[in-house]
Amino acid sequence: MIVPTLAQAYQEMAHDSDVDSDWEIVNGIPCSHHPIPWPWATQARVTVAVPSTAALSAAVEWLESRSTMWTVATRADHTRAPVFRDLNPWQELPAHVLSDPEGLDKAPTVPGLTIDLARDPEEFLAIWGRELAPMLTPRHLTSPAYRHVIGRIDGQAVACARIRRTAQTAYLSAVTVRPQYRGRGIGTAVSAAASRLATELANVVWLHATAEAAPLYRRLGYRHVDDHVLLTSTTGF
Repeated sequence: MIVPTLAQAYQEMAHDSDVDSDWEIVNGIPCSHHPIPWPWATQARVTVAVPSTAALSAAVEWLESRSTMWTVATRADHTRAPVFRDLNPWQELPAHVLSDPEGLDKAPTVPGLTIDLARDPEEFLAIWGRELAPMLTPRHLTSPAYRHVIGRIDGQAVACARIRRTAQTAYLSAVTVRPQYRGRGIGTAVSAAASRLATELANVVWLHATAEAAPLYRRLGYRHVDDHVLLTSTTGF
């Protein structure tokens, strides 16, 4: 039952009703747009079921009215459906769920590292990337659906992670470490701390992990359960 749960959660993440954002349900398909020049920032999510051709066309029209770069998210198992024949894979997102919380205890102890919530959006964005400001406003920071985690060394913010509660799950993302502090176990420690916090918000904790990051998360108790894929037009960008 975990795969449908994650599919529902990922689809519902397009809804950002707690904050000011541009999103809409278009013919049953959740669509969202952030004014950021990346394909994933303007997206339709159809992970729960394969849509009709008419519904997908309406969603794509909504996306194209907002950006020349956009993606349609679906499950890898769905990509061969005829409705997606004019779209190409742009990025694969392996989905991992926390199945052994005791694995979080394997995270290293980093001398001088303290982990707490972000004081303000600027502190978080200084690590995550200031170009992502449309996705982290003061309303995001105070929304009960989000937690923004900061790792500090000697009081200086050096790492971050984000948790979002959605569809009875907690989704971990935005794990970032300042370049000069990488290779010291800080990312692992922050990921573990954020995962523990996420377990307080929902029984199901999950994330998308690249092939490079997957071994780290396996050590922390995550296991691969599904694959989501971002599709885009053949002539887009």
